[in-house]
Amino acid sequence: MPDATSPQSPSSLTDEALAWLVRIHSGHASEAERLACEAWRTQSPAHDLAYREAEALWHEIGLTPSSGASRLSDARPSSRSVSRTRTLRTWSLAACLVLAVGWAASGLILPHLLPTLADYHTGTGQQRIVLLNDGTRVTLNTDSAINVAFSSQQRAVQLLKGEAAFDVTSDDTRPFTVQSKEVTTRALGTGFIVHLEPRSVTVTVSEHAVQVSTGTGGAFSPLVLEEGQQVSYSDEGGLSRIQAVDLNRVSSWQRGKLIFEDQPLSTVIEELNRYRPGRILILNPALRTLKVTGLFDIADSDASLRMIEQTLRIHDTTMTPYLVLLH
Repeated sequence: MPDATSPQSPSSLTDEALAWLVRIHSGHASEAERLACEAWRTQSPAHDLAYREAEALWHEIGLTPSSGASRLSDARPSSRSVSRTRTLRTWSLAACLVLAVGWAASGLILPHLLPTLADYHTGTGQQRIVLLNDGTRVTLNTDSAINVAFSSQQRAVQLLKGEAAFDVTSDDTRPFTVQSKEVTTRALGTGFIVHLEPRSVTVTVSEHAVQVSTGTGGAFSPLVLEEGQQVSYSDEGGLSRIQAVDLNRVSSWQRGKLIFEDQPLSTVIEELNRYRPGRILILNPALRTLKVTGLFDIADSDASLRMIEQTLRIHDTTMTPYLVLLH
């Protein structure tokens, strides 16, 4: 995000104002970012004017949150701000590019480069089936990567990123394990799915059983999961309780579909974002809790988005092919 202390030219001020506005109302802004935005606005009258002008643009196209939604501004745009709305349109695209640079710096692009050095990987929106030399079948979901290390004593796979489904070939002499961050999943049967997210790891058993353990010094005893069960791990909460899940829904991505049943819009959009380049952002926080039920095609996320908008009666503004704003 913009530096809150370095001097800025008028053109860069306007670019950064819109960058701040999109980030603050994206639904992902931290408290530290909100405070940094306030500090950026109070550096000078020019900073505050640039931000209010950005709000004027968003207000005209229907993106400004409803009264009380924003914690950063309680002032209405000035008449001068509204009169410059046409000018603001010309730099909105440039501001989106600033956002893209910000996302790259925050780690949204660099992690995509590292898995390309892995043994097997997929890009955004891609899926791939890998047959290992022991006959085990691995299905990689979108934007995923694994390394494979087989020896005469063990069969070890490291999930570096994303999600993978494993259909394991039995071999009593060599255990099959999947390592994902702190979590080790050992096959006790045939099929399971491991999903590595930025802050958690989730293991779901699709057939037979697995043993899940963590490398946290023995603080958590290994768990045995049976078919149709799931467990998650995070640094903050450790291992969750074992819970029953709908395998048809959890494994639907392997059939090219996404199934949601009474899920918050925020959850649905985060899932859609995994299968398309760029980002879909929810601007109005009130929309995040709207419930979504439906069956969507992974290969056509635009059609899925249109279906959601029609059902919930919400709208989108496409700033670039890589940035869609819901409001």
